[in-house]
Amino acid sequence: MRPVKLLLDENLSPTVAHRLRAEGFDVAHVRDRGILGATDAEVLAKALAEDRILVTSNVDDFARLASAIDVHGGIVLIEDGNLLREEQERVIRHSIALIIAEYDNARDLVNRVLRIWLAGAWAFEIIP
Repeated sequence: MRPVKLLLDENLSPTVAHRLRAEGFDVAHVRDRGILGATDAEVLAKALAEDRILVTSNVDDFARLASAIDVHGGIVLIEDGNLLREEQERVIRHSIALIIAEYDNARDLVNRVLRIWLAGAWAFEIIP
């Protein structure tokens, strides 16, 4: 099984990345990569360069950016803004489970996004 590798955007808590890493998940935060304050395009390029799926609650900007470039490594769009740290962690854990299921079905997230809500709803979409 392919490991799930995530890069959390600056609008998500670095503590969540730390907690998940402590449990063995491959999760980095933009702060860990020294790119706090980088443009959205730079963050997405960093995720692609590291073969990571970007996780963000900056839904509109990253959906627009994904549709304007040729290839991206996948994006998780958390549709609920201003979540508490524990809520962010719960949504990201759910996202990891969904991504693992996609990998088990031989599908990756290249040029795809996972839209996910705190209440548990989710949808995969193609954004080339």
